[in-house]
Amino acid sequence: MDSLGDDLVLLSLSPDGRLTTAERIGFGLMGSELVRLAAAGKLTITDGRVTVTDRSPSGDPMLDAALASLADARRAVRAKSWVGRPRRHIGHAYLERLAAAGVLQVERGTRLGIFPVTRWPVTDAGRQAEARARLDAIALSTGPVSTEEAALGGLAYATGLGSVLYPGRHNRPARARLERIAKGGEVATAVQDAGQGADAARQAMAAANQATRAAVDAATAAATQAAIDAATSAAISAATEAAHSAAHGAHGGGGGHGGH
Repeated sequence: MDSLGDDLVLLSLSPDGRLTTAERIGFGLMGSELVRLAAAGKLTITDGRVTVTDRSPSGDPMLDAALASLADARRAVRAKSWVGRPRRHIGHAYLERLAAAGVLQVERGTRLGIFPVTRWPVTDAGRQAEARARLDAIALSTGPVSTEEAALGGLAYATGLGSVLYPGRHNRPARARLERIAKGGEVATAVQDAGQGADAARQAMAAANQATRAAVDAATAAATQAAIDAATSAAISAATEAAHSAAHGAHGGGGGHGGH
């Protein structure tokens, strides 16, 4: 569970170091933090609302920042709205942390057109392969998945990794599997996950299950809305440009006719 956010970032990196899910990764990372905090016994979720139960530091700066934002909120926080508003530069923060750990290399200053582009080629191929193996074990299998597997599979789907990592007709079953998991199908119960462990462990896993559902639903909804907004903006821009060009052409044509 601890590697959930880092796994999402590593799975999103192309061989040349591009972040293929740049528009969605923030939602996935916020979702991953919500799930991890619940699994650590730091919060519970009831009717979609988050209640912080333990403010003690986790030892992970990312999680501590997430926990502080939830605990310091002036009013009850809805999981969906929290996941849907990623912290500023959250994706970059995870990339920088992986680079500091020697998993990535930072290549700054590459230019694409007139815009500078930073690339993050993976230097620890084994670490990325481990993340891919974890997702493959979920996407290419059948039957119920654990809470941890549901979180990775569901958030991978919400982040857009299904189409990135499993393209083409032959991978349709894998994409469908991730979608079913994201929608709450094929997920084992919290009691099964915790086995015969202590009540506290079962309670934490139950909270993690709740958080997984809330996080995946929120990340999927936010990513979908972001895609709709981007498409709408592009359509409006194209329509405006076309209308301007048409008006300019008509004006030019009218002037020519009048001269004749």
